[in-house]
Amino acid sequence: MKNTLLVQELRDMLRGGHRDDLRAYCRSNTPQVIAGFLEALTAEEIKEVFAVIGHETAAAIFHHFEDEVKDALQEILSEQEFSELLYELPEEVQQELIEELPDDERKMVESYIDLYEKVDEEEKRKIEEDAKKGQQIILYDKDGEILENITIYKSFPDGLKKIANVEKGCWINVVMPFPEEIEYLVERFKIPHDFLVSSLDVDERARVEKDDNATLIVVRMPLYDETNKTLMYSTTAVGLILVQDALITVSPRRNLVLEEFIDGDVRNFTTLDRDLFIMQILLRSTLLYLLYLKQMNNVAMVIQKHILESSQNTQLAKMLNLEKSLVYFATSLKSNEFMHLRLKRFRLIREEEQMEDLWEDIEIEHKQAVEMAQVYSNIMSNMMGAFGSIISNNLSVVMRVLASFTIVLTIPVIFSSFFGMNVPNGLEDNPFAFLGMLGLSLGVSGIVIYFFRKRHWL
Repeated sequence: MKNTLLVQELRDMLRGGHRDDLRAYCRSNTPQVIAGFLEALTAEEIKEVFAVIGHETAAAIFHHFEDEVKDALQEILSEQEFSELLYELPEEVQQELIEELPDDERKMVESYIDLYEKVDEEEKRKIEEDAKKGQQIILYDKDGEILENITIYKSFPDGLKKIANVEKGCWINVVMPFPEEIEYLVERFKIPHDFLVSSLDVDERARVEKDDNATLIVVRMPLYDETNKTLMYSTTAVGLILVQDALITVSPRRNLVLEEFIDGDVRNFTTLDRDLFIMQILLRSTLLYLLYLKQMNNVAMVIQKHILESSQNTQLAKMLNLEKSLVYFATSLKSNEFMHLRLKRFRLIREEEQMEDLWEDIEIEHKQAVEMAQVYSNIMSNMMGAFGSIISNNLSVVMRVLASFTIVLTIPVIFSSFFGMNVPNGLEDNPFAFLGMLGLSLGVSGIVIYFFRKRHWL
């Protein structure tokens, strides 16, 4: 269904050459949602967008288009461009679209797809050779395809190591998975498809959901993105899926909290104790909230000094973005709080002294993070109002000075206008007329300046 709300914004990104923003937007939500917005564009504009965002993302979005949009795109795409889209689609959808093509065009498209398959096989062979040289572990699905975005870890006495197969007590880390990798996880662990889709939705709320074969815990985690110039601090959802003998973490992008475990920066960490691992993830996430909140406060203090010295809107826009980030943080922390309560209610974490101590640490740090986010958000809101007034006042001062100068400079113009007219005025034969008029105009200007200074207008 077409959604016209962002038509102008999408066109501005296209015409302005903001490729990174467009690419980030199209990957920021589910393909079905993005398809609704892109359908409101013309076929030519959609083709331009697809050229920017990459074949895999474009194919996923194309799959959710209405038939009329697909037909319009097919008419303007070359056989090669259309083949690139088809190649990334599920096989049954791919075959259905190919069968609808005319014979000549179908043969051309099939030849391109065969070529892409050969290229993929060559790339796969090269990856395997490089992995053997570097002694890396590669995972495969049942069809022999490489699972690039799925990594299995397990703790050993000498530390965390990658392993090639699912074992009891392992940790399966999934980051930005492809559709075929999602299907592999669904079939391999009998996980509801919605569990994985929810974990990959950056706007998913924190919650706990149980199923016969798995339990989903969605955690809202803080995110710092230095490439996003408008909103560097935000939050994202990360799914923790409890299956038999393993813990699966699913992230829509690389996550600093989980990378700390991979890099060995977390003490007393082991994948063999799943309950402890989950508690440590929650604690590290809360501590990261506190770190980012302190960073935002420091940034706000620096911006405040610049705003007091400048009447430009640049610094005010930065403050507005920080205020927006604080709203995200406060909302996500509140969502996590309800998730913590449900975790306790479902008794998913065993009850013992060590876990009680961790729960207490998490609650203390979480409460502090919530209070900091609320306090900083209130301060930021008040500062935004005050800074708006300051900028308006600075502008008024500038305008007042300019108006005063205009008035003062207008006085000599008035005198010269009156006595410069080509009519008799009694001073045309006086050799001191010019000096007299000059002195009189300067004298009146001086009186006006004195009056303005007296009233503090200058």
